[in-house]
Amino acid sequence: MGFLQRPQTTWTRRALFQVHLWTGVAVAAYVCLVGLTGAALVFRPEMQKAAFAEYFEVRRPAGRPDASPGTLVSNLQASYPLHQLLGIDYPTARRATYLSYLMKGNQLVTTFSDPVSGEVIGEMPKKSWITRLQDLHFDLLAGDTGRRVNGIGALALVLMFTTGLVVWWPGIGRWRRALRVDFGKPWPRINWELHGAAGMWLFALLMLWAVTGVEFAFRRQFRQAVNAVMPLTVVQTPQSTPRPGTRLGTDDLPRLIAEARTLAPGARMGRIVMASGPRDPIQLLLAYVDHGDFDTSDEVSLYFDQYSGRLIERRDQALQRMSAGDLVMKWIGPLHLGSFGGVGVKILWSALALSFPLLAITGVIMWWRRVIS
Repeated sequence: MGFLQRPQTTWTRRALFQVHLWTGVAVAAYVCLVGLTGAALVFRPEMQKAAFAEYFEVRRPAGRPDASPGTLVSNLQASYPLHQLLGIDYPTARRATYLSYLMKGNQLVTTFSDPVSGEVIGEMPKKSWITRLQDLHFDLLAGDTGRRVNGIGALALVLMFTTGLVVWWPGIGRWRRALRVDFGKPWPRINWELHGAAGMWLFALLMLWAVTGVEFAFRRQFRQAVNAVMPLTVVQTPQSTPRPGTRLGTDDLPRLIAEARTLAPGARMGRIVMASGPRDPIQLLLAYVDHGDFDTSDEVSLYFDQYSGRLIERRDQALQRMSAGDLVMKWIGPLHLGSFGGVGVKILWSALALSFPLLAITGVIMWWRRVIS
């Protein structure tokens, strides 16, 4: 009862206050960095579209049909004769062009093709200010090492938010008052109340960002932890049966696409994934409504044997059953990025991400006044 009524008098609260204080000081600059870069990267697709508008938007002559798969592939092979085609993404609501992936050695090339003529119109630059910003947010510009450091920073945030919840608790009789900020008080008190109120109002979202940040850095370990609590569904990719003879190639795509449209009437092509290994299938993905959005329940995946061309398996997303763990893993990315809704959600996510530097700055001010001065 002592902590619930008068938490300031308990040893536990005083100890956790020190943990919260010094952890916050240690990661203050990091918190500002991930908050500011994260607020910007919420709009990464929109920034890419604006920066490379010539690749995302093209004029479509009235009445002209889309380029055939054969024409599209022929133009890709003519432009990249030494590359292996990995896959093709069909135009989406956000991108009016075809997006193709090709590999030469260990070099990946991402190209854009005109939807009507099928001509290659350009490559996505491997380096740009957008990729630099993304590398700063996810890897701290230090590759795999930076990503691990980022994961440790995310774990520090989890610790800080957890201890902050204990430190904030003012007692049963005062907790409602502690959720407000009285701007009529002296500025040190405003700073204190703003730090506590902002942290509590946004506690769930801040903890969500921190936990999902851990997942991005330590995917395998995070997945194992989720599986231990909420078992994940193990989905095996269908396999081709190796046999002597020639494998199917890009010349066979028109026939496979025609068969796919027969198997899923009314659905539109969304993606082609070519076989890269000897047992991989050729995958064709179709969507009844929209391909490329967050909702995948309208999608159908068809897997063809890369040697015989026979259909190995059909998967309708609308019929797939997902465990609780599967749902957790599915929502991690969209919730972190704010990509599960429209522009309104992105604006909200971007604005709320600025709470990271707000909490860091107000916390450092309190530390400076309490310890340094």
